[in-house]
Amino acid sequence: MNPAVDFLGRTIKAGDTVVYPVRRKSQMWLSKLKVTQVLDDSIIGFNHLGKRITVHNLKNVVVVPKES
Repeated sequence: MNPAVDFLGRTIKAGDTVVYPVRRKSQMWLSKLKVTQVLDDSIIGFNHLGKRITVHNLKNVVVVPKES
C-alpha cells in the first residue's frame, strides 16, 4: 500500500485540509475539504457545508499547510 500523496508529493493524512478543483459547466473554482479518511486511491472528508465528499483524482489535490 502506497501512501496517498498530493500534487506536491506531500503525504495526505486524516485531519489535513486540502483544496481541489471543481468544475460546473464553464465555471471553475477551488474547494476546501477536511480529510477524515485516506484510502489507496481516494480521500473522504467534509466540505465547509458539512457535505461528505470523496475525491478520486489525487493528482489535483494540494494539502494546505497548518497555520502557526
